[in-house]
Amino acid sequence: MGEIVKYHNDFNKIKLPSFTEQEQNLLCFLFTKIKEKKENEIFSIYPKDLIGFSEKNLSNKEITEILTSFEEKFFKADFTIIVKDEVKNLIGKMRVNLFNHFVIWKEFRGEYNMEIGMYDAWEEFTRIDIEVNKHFEYLINQLTANFTAFELAEFIALSGKYAKTLYRLLKQYRTTGKVYFEWEEFKRIMDIPENYEIHNIDKWILKPAIKELSKERNLFDQIRVPFKNLAYEKEKAKGTRGRGGKVSGITFTFKPENIQMQKLENESQKIMSDEQKYLKILNNMKLNQVRFDYNDRFWQFNDFDFNEFKIIAIELVRDEYENLNFGNHMHFNAKNQEQFFKMIETFRKGIR
Repeated sequence: MGEIVKYHNDFNKIKLPSFTEQEQNLLCFLFTKIKEKKENEIFSIYPKDLIGFSEKNLSNKEITEILTSFEEKFFKADFTIIVKDEVKNLIGKMRVNLFNHFVIWKEFRGEYNMEIGMYDAWEEFTRIDIEVNKHFEYLINQLTANFTAFELAEFIALSGKYAKTLYRLLKQYRTTGKVYFEWEEFKRIMDIPENYEIHNIDKWILKPAIKELSKERNLFDQIRVPFKNLAYEKEKAKGTRGRGGKVSGITFTFKPENIQMQKLENESQKIMSDEQKYLKILNNMKLNQVRFDYNDRFWQFNDFDFNEFKIIAIELVRDEYENLNFGNHMHFNAKNQEQFFKMIETFRKGIR
């Protein structure tokens, strides 16, 4: 995975309503899918498109639960914009949402649970239809100088919702290496509970986040550190120095990024990412036992051999009562890696 997420820096000022790690991953993953879409265009995202938004091999059922929670929380977010009536010289505040249209299409699934002696039932999504609000198109689509760019893989690899939010905030200052926030504004954006005392914010939020964002990690066979020499210092209001002084702001410092080196790294990662990308896709297809159409037949993914360029699937055959039954196993073989990747894409397009 070598996607670059780009969005307007104003988005960093929006408080995401208690998003979990997975929900933050999902939002940034959606950004990679919806940028460059036309105004008033409703487009669709399918289960195969969401393979890769998490480091965990999630089932469709688990992804559906995350999507449902994401939708409920996201539409509670406070997206307030300033509007002007130039003729009457009036200024107003308008509350809107990033999406005009966000529909999760689901179907019910079930199976007999031998342990409890009854059927388990759940929902699985089949499609999401999305339309971006025209008032917020600039958040995603206008790729100008003040946009933030970061690798989705690096973001997903982070642990902790506070670390992810701080990552978004700091990345827009990646070339300067220094940023100051008013304390109350910082707490609002980070979604820090109001009843948290200063020492608890240090212990449970700031120090773990700093540790996570300073940690070396291997991405695409390269050792990367999100923010080198990352540190913070709280500033006290005038006349309130000392341990009991009131905090008025916080400054973060870190080693600035070399943009030219970053461009070279991004290009090399795009070249190196195919194997990791398709291996992850295959693991997800195996875990979820995805079903797909191919050559006018219906198949269920069973296993694969990445080194031998092989995929094993089971044919699904309907009986006289329209029930699906397992048929023959089929070994699909490719001659080389290029053909193997094309075969994977062909099977993905047939997923239903």
